[in-house]
Amino acid sequence: MLINVLVCLTLFFGHPARAVSGNTYAVVVGISDYRALSYASGDLRFADRDAGKMVTFLRSKAGGNVAGANIRLLTNRQATLAEVKQALQLFRKAGKNDRVILYFSGHGVPGSFAPYDARPGDQRTMLSYQAIKTAFHDSPAITKLCIADACMSGGMTQPKTSRPSIESKTNDGSNVAMILASRSTQYAVEDGQLAGGAFTHFLIKGLTGQGDLDGNRIVTIRELHRYVGPQVRKRTRGRQTPMFYGRFSDGLPLSYL
Repeated sequence: MLINVLVCLTLFFGHPARAVSGNTYAVVVGISDYRALSYASGDLRFADRDAGKMVTFLRSKAGGNVAGANIRLLTNRQATLAEVKQALQLFRKAGKNDRVILYFSGHGVPGSFAPYDARPGDQRTMLSYQAIKTAFHDSPAITKLCIADACMSGGMTQPKTSRPSIESKTNDGSNVAMILASRSTQYAVEDGQLAGGAFTHFLIKGLTGQGDLDGNRIVTIRELHRYVGPQVRKRTRGRQTPMFYGRFSDGLPLSYL
C-alpha cells in the first residue's frame, strides 16, 4: 500500500568494532495519527509501531544496549514540531567518541518531514531537512546516523551550500550516514502483510541477523545495504529503492549479533 499525499521517514545504530566508552544518543519519532488528517485522508497505520521496533532494537544487545535515558521516543501527538526540535538538542550532549541517531517514520513533503501538528501546505509547520542537518552538524559525535522511512526521503541527500551540511563537521575516523527509504522521486510503502513500512521491516531484519552476509556475527553498513536494497525493491516490485549516502567506512558496524 503506497503512503499517500505527504511523505514518510526513519533512523538507528549499533556499536563500533571495538568496545569503547562512548555512549549512544537517539531520537526516535513515529507518527501514524496526525492532527490534521484522518485515516481516510492520509493517516498512516504502522509508523508509530515501527518507531517502537527501533527502540526495542536499540535497547537490545545487537543495537548496543542503549540506555533508556539516552533515547527520546516521540509518537503521534507527542511528536509536535516543538517537541521534536527540543529532542534533537539531545545530540549536543554527545562527546567526540559518542554516536547520535535520528530515526523518523511518518509523512513528509519535499524538503521536510511532517510532525504531528503539521498543516498541509504550510512549510512553517514542517520539520525541514535543514533543521535536522543543523542538529547533526552541531553535535561533536564521531558517528552520526539519520535513518528515514519516508516517501521522497532521498531528497535529503541534496546539499545546500549556503547552510551547514550534515557532513561538514567531520574529522578523520568519523562516520556520517543517511539511510533513506526511497529516492527523491519515489513513495515509500506501508505493507499490511508485514504490519509495517517495507523499509523498516527489512532494516530491522537485516540488523538482527539477515544482514550478516559473511556470517561473522557483525552487520556492517555495506552488508546492510546489500541486504535491504534488493529486499525492498523486490517487495515493492521496483517502486522503492533505499539510499545509503554520506561519508563512512564500508566496514562501519551497525549491529553485533
